[in-house]
Order: sequence, then C-alpha cells, then structure tokens
Amino acid sequence: MKTATVRQLRTQFPKIEGWLAGGERVAITKRKIVVAELIPPQRPKPDFRRRFGGKIVQHKVAKRGAVDLLIEERGP
Repeated sequence: MKTATVRQLRTQFPKIEGWLAGGERVAITKRKIVVAELIPPQRPKPDFRRRFGGKIVQHKVAKRGAVDLLIEERGP
C-alpha cells in the first residue's frame, strides 16, 4: 500500500490517481497518522460468453513442455 499526505493529495492528485488506476491502495496521512484510505473500484470481470454469443472454443493444452518439443525438433 502506498502512502500520501493530505498536502500531496491536494498538490499531486494526478500522481495518486495513477496509483489508483494501477490498482494500488493509498493511505492518506496527516501528521503521520492515517486519516483515510483510498481503494480503487472493483472492476467487473468481462463476460466473454455473452460477448461472443457462447461460441468460445477451448484449445487443447500440450502435454509436453517447450523444451521437449525443441529437443524433438532438433533431433539427436
């Protein structure tokens, strides 16, 4: 959690707003005592099923790792 003073909140709000936009919580202090806490809003998770009409295709996951595939490709 980041901290800012009341004075910084007044004079450097764009900087603090950037912290909030990045998902950071900010404690506001006055004379080294926390007087408030700013919490970024919860963003709703996108509903991809509704957006794409339920036509989501699941891809198969490779059972072998990238190293195994490179070794196989290069040969002995």
